[in-house]
Amino acid sequence: MKKKSKIILGGCIVVAALIGLSVWNTWFSATKIAFVNFQTIQQGSISKANDNSFIKLSEVSLDNLDRLTSYDMVFINGMGLRIVEEQRQQIQQAADKGIPVYTSMATNPANNICNLDSIQQNLIRGYLSNGGKTNYRNMLNYIRKAIDGKASAVPEVEDPIERPSDMLYHAGISNPDDEQEFLTVADYEKFMQENNLYKEGARKIMITGQMADATDLIKALENAGYNVYPVQSMTRFMSFIEEVQPDAVINMAHGRMGDKMVDYLKARNILLFAPLTINSLVDEWENDPMGMSGGFMSQSIVTPEIDGAIRPFALFAQYEDKEGLRHSYAVPERLKTFVSTIDNYLNLKTKPNFEKKVAIYYYKGPGQNALTAAGMEVVPSLYNLLLRMKQEGYNISGLPANAQELGKMIQAQGAVFNAYAEGAFNDFMQNGHPELITKEQYESWVKESLRPEKYQEVVDAFGEFPGNYMVTPDGKLGIARLQFGNVVLLPQNAAGSGDNSFQVVHGTDMAPPHTYIASYLWMQHGFKADALIHFGTHGSLEFTPRKQVALCSNDWPDRLVGAVPHYYLYSIGNVGEGMMAKRRSYASLAIISHSSFP
Repeated sequence: MKKKSKIILGGCIVVAALIGLSVWNTWFSATKIAFVNFQTIQQGSISKANDNSFIKLSEVSLDNLDRLTSYDMVFINGMGLRIVEEQRQQIQQAADKGIPVYTSMATNPANNICNLDSIQQNLIRGYLSNGGKTNYRNMLNYIRKAIDGKASAVPEVEDPIERPSDMLYHAGISNPDDEQEFLTVADYEKFMQENNLYKEGARKIMITGQMADATDLIKALENAGYNVYPVQSMTRFMSFIEEVQPDAVINMAHGRMGDKMVDYLKARNILLFAPLTINSLVDEWENDPMGMSGGFMSQSIVTPEIDGAIRPFALFAQYEDKEGLRHSYAVPERLKTFVSTIDNYLNLKTKPNFEKKVAIYYYKGPGQNALTAAGMEVVPSLYNLLLRMKQEGYNISGLPANAQELGKMIQAQGAVFNAYAEGAFNDFMQNGHPELITKEQYESWVKESLRPEKYQEVVDAFGEFPGNYMVTPDGKLGIARLQFGNVVLLPQNAAGSGDNSFQVVHGTDMAPPHTYIASYLWMQHGFKADALIHFGTHGSLEFTPRKQVALCSNDWPDRLVGAVPHYYLYSIGNVGEGMMAKRRSYASLAIISHSSFP
């Protein structure tokens, strides 16, 4: 009898546990929601809006569609969804088994799989199309309560709130995850004044486009002293920009702004920046030798170039949160450089010419070889440029009387030497007035501009500073240069070692030597150039190793140009390599390109 009682008691416990588990799964367990083929920016916004710990969001790849049956709700972005019939059947099977499936913006009717009723569809469509944190939060709670049937841990659910399609916006002051919206510039400026964000007389930056979370960019620009106007607009952008009259526009969109907007910006000399949003995780992008390719490159780099956008600088990339969902944020070290870049370009518009410092790089062979550039007499052309700059008010004191004298000075003070030309080299180091760089200076610049592992590539290839070329007996590194007031002329040193000069110029797999790096770091940090010019077609900077486009902080052109505005006198007949200079060294080409005589 006692044994029978124990069996009955045990059975009751098992039944109670099963009932409890069933009740838990039915009413109290987490609601699991899957997202398939969603843009990172929208998926990230939905994730940030989720403040309910009983709602779990996941991203499901196209390779794992067989896992959809383990979720309580499935969202599918049908725009650009490329799946084979087997994958389509996996989605359909989940829907047939009763898993709620909602497909939005299907471009292929065969992919438009949805088993929600019309009321549910209309509500979900309203939440998604209007967007914003409040709508996304209500959508998730609605799914838990009305679709998953779990009333526990669900606050009051509101219907979709219609949001304007044309507005200015800003992160909440007390809670940055909240977003405040403004229909007029006046209302937005009142908000800025009330929250000590408005600076009287400060330069204005307008931000447009929704390819990434701009919160950190907005904050960084505000901290740098700008009045920042983030705009989300389909039909009123022109009226917003006419009222704001910004000094620069940052376009985060995917594609063109259109001819009307381009004409407006050009007529008012408003700078247009188009920073890049990387469609992959930071580590994946940094290890990718291409950087960006295909249609994404076309829309992110090529079409903004048509609008006249400058500086195709990779600024945003993806990060994973604790749930494995991806968010597009500004990469911190790149954000710092990008804001400095904007400062430097805008300073060029206001700084008096007499105070501007300009570094001009030219190309020449070793010893007494002439300066070279495709389709151009270099020394007379360079002299004409310096004369014109002098006429425009630049400080070019000490400029010789004619081009012939300039050529002689370059051969004496701006030479390049073969490693074996010991006598000429010693004479130059004594009489050529090179800029001498100490170990302390160089290491401080390296620390500011290069990652430790990047500099280690140089040490591995060429030894510790100063190497064995252009070195003084006391361990300094010499940089050949001619300085006329605030303008300095520098030869571009060899970007590598070896006898194959064509390969050295057009790219090797090795890191550039100390002399090459030191010249550019001195330009940035020692001379503190306001602008950088490469004079003629072409040098080697745009061919130094690693990514094709969308460079990261491990790529040599990105590090050696830094935040300095860059202009390249390039033959208009060499479009292909000119595009490399534009995209890999951030050079502005069109306004100073030249043609060769037939």
